[in-house]
Amino acid sequence: MAGKMRWSTRAPWVGALVALCLGTAHAADLPDSCGGPQGRINQGQVNHVYDGDSVRLTNGTRVRLIGLDTPEIFWHEQTAEPYAHEARDTLMELLRDHDHRVLLVHDAERKDRYQRTLAHLFTPDGQSITALLLRQGLATAMTIPPNDWHLDCYRDAEALARAEALKVWSLEHLEAFEAEELPRDAEGFRIVTGEVVRLGQSQRAHWINLEGDVAFRIDREDMQYFPDLDIDALRGERVEGRGFVYTHRGQPRIRIRHPADLRILE
Repeated sequence: MAGKMRWSTRAPWVGALVALCLGTAHAADLPDSCGGPQGRINQGQVNHVYDGDSVRLTNGTRVRLIGLDTPEIFWHEQTAEPYAHEARDTLMELLRDHDHRVLLVHDAERKDRYQRTLAHLFTPDGQSITALLLRQGLATAMTIPPNDWHLDCYRDAEALARAEALKVWSLEHLEAFEAEELPRDAEGFRIVTGEVVRLGQSQRAHWINLEGDVAFRIDREDMQYFPDLDIDALRGERVEGRGFVYTHRGQPRIRIRHPADLRILE
């Protein structure tokens, strides 16, 4: 194999523990919605794993896996979010089991804003690597349109892990928060529910304001991905939104980019 393999050095018992966890991942049943790769399929070989959702191929291409977001490793600060190292190590072991070979399926976009190649990754025998990580609770599903192929698989795999409170889904901050109870300094990925008390528009976005002064934002440029959404009909409804929280003028806000991230609750 071309290039020098770069993997972290860990004590033998840690490797054994990760291997045990990965064995569970192989044994875990993926949802019926998780089929194999389709369309134009490229082959590659990985020679470095940055974290649970980004790798480098032997030809130098840096690949960002589509469909998930794993906990962050902050290398410069020598800190990491919970389960970040486990996500990376599980991915590394999965790749080792397949001689670091992968199948790549591209979506609507080939590059992200960091100029990384975007791809759905599969093992040579056709298992979705994204789905395996999601099923083990080592990531949250993330959909950035227009790259939503295999969305049902990823959301179903996450739902199984969430129902079993696996790994990241055992963390308190990933529980669904009522909008009124969301901390004012909340940040990172959150799931928020609440009643829609006010709707608004700005030059760039539509605003769905919940009780507790929390707002969901749908940019006008993203409205093309919401063909069935009647925003006016949301007034008075209880909804659930998911995404990354940011604060503007003391108000927590979440940008909603895909219909899968916004649902009406009964």
